Amino acid sequence: MHTLRETPTVRFTGPAYLRIALALTLAVLTAVMRTGPAAADTAAAQKLVGAYGCLQCHSLDGSIPVPGVPRLAGQKEKYLARQLNHFKLGVIVYDGEVVAARRHEVMNDLAKRLSTVQLRSIAQFFSSKACMINEGADPPRPDGVERCEVCHGGERANPWRDTPFLNAQDETYLKRTIHDLWRARQGYVTDNGRHHRMAEVMFIDADEPNLDAYAEYYAALPCSRK
Repeated sequence: MHTLRETPTVRFTGPAYLRIALALTLAVLTAVMRTGPAAADTAAAQKLVGAYGCLQCHSLDGSIPVPGVPRLAGQKEKYLARQLNHFKLGVIVYDGEVVAARRHEVMNDLAKRLSTVQLRSIAQFFSSKACMINEGADPPRPDGVERCEVCHGGERANPWRDTPFLNAQDETYLKRTIHDLWRARQGYVTDNGRHHRMAEVMFIDADEPNLDAYAEYYAALPCSRK
């Protein structure tokens, strides 16, 4: 029969200053082993977003210096990574159909110069930041917004991992994007900044719905729960 033995206690011998120095060294090594990789990844991502100019428009904390720029802080990592790869590709074609497109003079060029791993690192960096709310506005809940909530949530949590949070997004950016998607509801438009193959389902109405009201409503909502 095997008997359990106590784990021996490591005792340092020698001068007191050497014992203290050794203990401090072990403590530092333990901290590095526990937090080193994550801290290194964060530092590398921060260096990356600085080197490629992401901070000029999106800032370190995700605040918006100029209206019309999307808030990235607190956004879903999987969604951000996918959209950055869409910028890298420009147009995504499947079985002869354009299923998605992202057109932006700066972003298309920038994403092409970065690897998929680097784009994922940038997405993770911004996703880890705290969401920032828009102060002051409190528009009424518009008719038809419940269709948007199926995928994007709203007053309730967003149920999907790869659909973006719209809550607390920049209002100007939301308005431009939703108008682009509405224009593309009947098929790909080559001079449009945005295309999504689900646009036809998003906008079932034959006439243009109250798009600005949807954007204003979502921009005023508090940050979504992840």
